Amino acid sequence: MVIIKVENLIDFVADVFAHAESAPEEARRIASYLATANLTGHDSHGVIRVPVYIRWKKMGSVVPNQTAEVVVDTPSLAVVDGKFGYGQTVAPVAVKIGIEKCKKAGLAAVALRNAGHIGRVGDWAEMAAAEGLVSVHFVNAAGSLLVAPFGGVEKRLSTAPYCVGIPRQGE
Repeated sequence: MVIIKVENLIDFVADVFAHAESAPEEARRIASYLATANLTGHDSHGVIRVPVYIRWKKMGSVVPNQTAEVVVDTPSLAVVDGKFGYGQTVAPVAVKIGIEKCKKAGLAAVALRNAGHIGRVGDWAEMAAAEGLVSVHFVNAAGSLLVAPFGGVEKRLSTAPYCVGIPRQGE
């Protein structure tokens, strides 16, 4: 078995994205989130995604160095346009907006549209939980399949992921 130090892996992956026109901060952010996915056991959302992300960038499906824009803004609701930026760049912005709104209003809903693949959705639930907030995250995955629920015979549920984050003292 080959063992690679995580710092070396992050450096390597960051170099790949830097060579694909991402600013150094974005390249490192993407690399860190992908490596973290591997470290938490979600290999399907880890560095295995690098070739796919680069292919999407070459196709124009994702655009480096985007700044998310709030297009709807109320005290407890926001719609954020990711401008087809990498999910690891625009998703944390949307989550931060939700955290701020929730702390002020007691409840918040944020929709992120036009974003590249956001990676392991648990990152965003953990971000809110670290602020002491319960959060629920739904992902609308293009091409998501419908499947029958346990014991069911008809396709009713999407395979698009969702995640719930619940803060616990000391965890």
